[in-house]
Amino acid sequence: MPIRGMILLAVFLPSLPLSFVRPFYGLLWWYIIAFGNPQSEIYYWSVTTMIPWGLLVAIPTLIGMFLFERNDLRVYRSPEVLMIVVLWIWFTITSFVSTSTPVFQHHAGDTWAQWGNVSKVLLMTLVTISLVNSWYRLKVLVGVISAIFGFFVLKAIPFLIITRGQFRILGPAQSMIGDNNDFGLALDMTLPIFFFMAQLTTSRWWRCVYYCLFACTIPAIFFTYSRGALIGFVVVMGLMLLRVRTRLLLIPLVLLAAVGAFLFAPQAWRDRMDPQQSADSSVHSRLNAWAFSSNLANDFPITGGGFATFTPALYTRYAPEKWEIVGPHSIYFEVLAEHGYPGLALYLTFMGVCLLGAQRLMRSAKRHGDEEVALYVNLFRFSLLAFLVSGSFLQRAYFDYSFCIIACLVALRRVANERWEQDEVAEVEMADGMIA
Repeated sequence: MPIRGMILLAVFLPSLPLSFVRPFYGLLWWYIIAFGNPQSEIYYWSVTTMIPWGLLVAIPTLIGMFLFERNDLRVYRSPEVLMIVVLWIWFTITSFVSTSTPVFQHHAGDTWAQWGNVSKVLLMTLVTISLVNSWYRLKVLVGVISAIFGFFVLKAIPFLIITRGQFRILGPAQSMIGDNNDFGLALDMTLPIFFFMAQLTTSRWWRCVYYCLFACTIPAIFFTYSRGALIGFVVVMGLMLLRVRTRLLLIPLVLLAAVGAFLFAPQAWRDRMDPQQSADSSVHSRLNAWAFSSNLANDFPITGGGFATFTPALYTRYAPEKWEIVGPHSIYFEVLAEHGYPGLALYLTFMGVCLLGAQRLMRSAKRHGDEEVALYVNLFRFSLLAFLVSGSFLQRAYFDYSFCIIACLVALRRVANERWEQDEVAEVEMADGMIA
């Protein structure tokens, strides 16, 4: 057994009973495994690939949550939670219908396997909403997310310098961000976290660390060679420049990192990003995938084809170019093909509810003069916008990271309202004391 495997097991195994009595600790481990996939660093030790790491953490965490945590059921009355439950029910309905429809039965096994994966994401999203019930826990969770992706960014920069950007940057193997496009999407979502965490911290040293990570993430996004991630970066940075008050700080950071990455870029990167050289094949492939999704949804408008419906047999039937078999190339067309027009409407409504909730929370923060809450709202809001923009050209509709951000938004509203209520009570008590 390699040393890294021994270290990982030495840390991981004692965490299982601790996850039972301290469920929030188990939740942190869940996200470390989901995002960081540390077991992939010891891939050559075959035993680690057979261990269900996430399941081993999730079971004691779930049991401990019901036994040892103070579960306030009011948190589940939020519109976001309602939409998660409705989506989950609809995904289950479309899975049953598709696996009972002859034309889709050839991928029934894959449908239920993906339903299981998505169900785990939705379940742990609800667990996150329940367990992140204090400012301390919210800050720790955001800090863990920052540490995971900060590690990947710092690990990528020396690789970029040594190879002069000739090769794509990938996430950890066999993880949700293992592909270059998925990793680029995750980095797009992490950029706002680094930027606003730098403004939230009171430590000058940590402020420098976060700004450094922000600047280093930009070339890392470039050299994933993901065009969807690059488009998402440009759009989200443009929105941040329009909306945040610290744009005078944002502009030089973005320009310095982006111009430096562009000047450093090799010819292979320039060729891939050149619209004149890559547009024909890339645009044609995307249009073919989107036409497939539309044609399939038009034939089965209510329930679509179920999860994992992008198969060679169905491409032969619904795609204009039947021999060019690719993924959906868009979270929106992915949901449309797999769950029909009602599924897409529910998905868009869910995202709209999350953004509207963030906007209402921002107004409340300004009304109470709470700068900390306002910064956290921007942190999560721009991260979610990065997902929605980059996802227009990528295929991660059920991205763990995006649902984690949504859970954090719901948790933020909860702890912010509790703070404001306590402040109002303190003000009333102070006024009563002065009168007395």
